[in-house]
Amino acid sequence: MKIRTKSNIYLVLSVLLCLLLILLPFCAAFINKTVTNYPKVISGRADFSDSSPKHAGYLYLSGEWEYFEGHIISGEALSEKSYKSIPLSFFVDLSHFLQPKGSYASYRLTISNLEFQNAVLYIPHFAGSYSVYINGELTGQNTDSFSSGGYSDKSAQLTAVNFEKDREYTVVIEVSCDMMPGIYMTPVISDGGYDNLYTDIAMTFRSLIVGVVLFCAAFTLIYSVRRAAFFASKWLPLLFVLIAVRMMISTEGFTAFGFLFSSVSYEFITLVICISTFIIKLVALLFYTETLDLKIGKNTFIAFCTTFMLCALITSFFPYTVFNPYFYTVLQAATLPLDIILLSRLTDCAARKVPYATTYTLGYIAIFSGIMVDCLYTNGLIPMVMSSFMPVVFGIFVITFTIIFSRKLTSLYSAALKAAELDKELTAANTAIMISQIQPHFLYNALNTIKILIKRNPQKAEKAVVAFSKYLRGNMDSISQKTPIPFKTELEHIKNYCDIELMRFEDKLKIVYDTEYTNFYVPALSVQPIVENAIKHGVTKKAEGGQVTISSFEKDGFDCVVIKDDGVGFDMGAGFENTGSQSSHIGIKNVSGRLKTMMNAQLIIESVIGEGTTVTIKIPKGEKDEGLNR
Repeated sequence: MKIRTKSNIYLVLSVLLCLLLILLPFCAAFINKTVTNYPKVISGRADFSDSSPKHAGYLYLSGEWEYFEGHIISGEALSEKSYKSIPLSFFVDLSHFLQPKGSYASYRLTISNLEFQNAVLYIPHFAGSYSVYINGELTGQNTDSFSSGGYSDKSAQLTAVNFEKDREYTVVIEVSCDMMPGIYMTPVISDGGYDNLYTDIAMTFRSLIVGVVLFCAAFTLIYSVRRAAFFASKWLPLLFVLIAVRMMISTEGFTAFGFLFSSVSYEFITLVICISTFIIKLVALLFYTETLDLKIGKNTFIAFCTTFMLCALITSFFPYTVFNPYFYTVLQAATLPLDIILLSRLTDCAARKVPYATTYTLGYIAIFSGIMVDCLYTNGLIPMVMSSFMPVVFGIFVITFTIIFSRKLTSLYSAALKAAELDKELTAANTAIMISQIQPHFLYNALNTIKILIKRNPQKAEKAVVAFSKYLRGNMDSISQKTPIPFKTELEHIKNYCDIELMRFEDKLKIVYDTEYTNFYVPALSVQPIVENAIKHGVTKKAEGGQVTISSFEKDGFDCVVIKDDGVGFDMGAGFENTGSQSSHIGIKNVSGRLKTMMNAQLIIESVIGEGTTVTIKIPKGEKDEGLNR
C-alpha cells in the first residue's frame, strides 16, 4: 500500500476516533437517562409518575423551564412567563442564547410524583450566582451575598429536602450574572450524601492528576537540564504546566484550588479557560513540530496565530461572546482546520513508520478530545456531569509522554556517551598509530643516517633533515585528523618516509611509484604503515634487498592501492600475527579497522614465503564523499 493512501486512512481513523471520544459523553448521558427513566421537563412541569429514580445518583432536570426576567420570590418579575430550554441547544433559535446580561432572572419548575429522600437541588459547575427555593423556602445559595460571579459547587449552602410522592413541589431558581446569559447548565437533584462523596472524590482525583502532571513537568525539565538537552525538549514541560493550569481552573479544579483564586470571579476564569485552549494547542504544535520534525510551513503558524489574534480581538470588543455558550463553542471550533492539518502531518509520520509517531498522534487526539469535551460540558451542552473526562485523558497523555520522553532522552544521552567514547578510542588509536610509526629505533637510525651524511654529503644530509621533519609533521597532524584525506596527501607522507629509508639502505632498497591516479580519499596514515611493513619486514630482511612497488588505480567501481614487495614473505596459513612482529600486526589491524569504519574499504593481504607480499586496499567509489561526512 502506498504511503499516501495509508496516511489518508490513518487520518480518517484519527478523525473518527476524535468524534467517538467527543460523542462518548453524549451517549453516556443518553444511556443514563434511559436506564434511570426520569422524565424530560415539558412546559415547566416534571411528572415522575412513570419513573423510578430511587437508585439514580443524579436526576437531570433538562427541558423547558418557565422563565421570568427579574425575581419572582425576592421581588417582582419584570416580564410575562415564557419558556427557556435548559441546557441550551444549537437547534433552537439564536435568540435563546441572547438573554440579557448583568440582570436578574428566575426559572420555575413544578415537580410531581417524586419520591426522593435527603435530596439536594443545585446547578453543577455554574459560573453565575443563584438561589434555590423549594415551595418558597431557600434551600441553596452559592454565595453568602447574592451577587454575580460566585461558584456553585461546594461553595453552595445546600439544605436537604425529602420529596414525597403524593405532593407537588415548586422549584424556583433565581440567578444573577454579570456576563452569563442565565442558566445554561442543567440543574440536578441528588442524594446529599452521595453528592458530597462524589464531589470529594472528584476534587481529590483532579488534585491528584494535577499533582502528577506538575511532577512530570518538573521531572522532564530537570531531566533534560541534567542531560544537557533542555533546548531540544523545552516545549514538553511547558505543555504539561499549561495542562495542569487548565485542570486547576475548570470545574472541580476551581473548587480544589480555590485558595489560589479567592478574589477572582469564575466568570472571569471562563475567559482564561477559553484563551488557554489556544495556548495549549499552539505549544502542542510547537512541541510536535520540534520533536517529529514535521513539515509544517510558516503559513500554518501564521494562520494559527492569526486565528488566535482574531478571537482575542472578538473577546476584547465583544466580551459577551466568550460568556455565551453558543459563541464560546464557535470560538473553540475556530482552530479545527489547524487541528486537521496537524493530524494529517502526524498520520503521515505514522504511515512512514517514524518512531513513536502513532503514540504522538493518539496523544494529540487525547488533547483535542479532552479540551472539546470540557468546552461542551462547561457550556451546558452535555446534560450530564462529565468533569472527570478531561483529567483522565490528560493524565494518560502526560504519563505516556513522560515515559516516551525519558526513554528517548536516555537513548540520546547513551548515544552521545557512546559517540564520545568512540571519539576517545579513535583519538587513542590515532595516537597509537603515530607512536607505532615513530619507533625509537627508527628515530635512532634516521638521526644516525643524517649524522653520517653530514660528514660525507652535506647536501644530501640537508634533504634527509627536510624529509625527516616532514615525516614527523605528517605523523603529528594525523592525531587530530578524523576525516579522510586526499590520497595525494598520504602519498607525500609515504615519499618522505621512503626518502629517509632510501638514504639508509641505499642500493639495498628500491621504491617504484605507479600512482598517476590520485583522485580519491583515504584515512590519514592508512597506507604509510603498510609501506613501512613492506620495507622493515619484507625487503630489508633479504641479504640482497629488494623492491617495493606502490600503485594506485580504479577498477570495477573501486579505488585501489596496491603495495607489493619481493621480500621474504610469510606463511598465510600461520596467520599474519605469527610473522614475528607483534607491533606490525597491531599496526595493520588498526589500519584495517579504520579503513572499514571510515570508508567501508577492504584490506586484502597475499603472501608467499620467499616471493614477497602484496597488500591491496579496495575503496568503494561511492564512499569517497561519504567518508568526508562521517
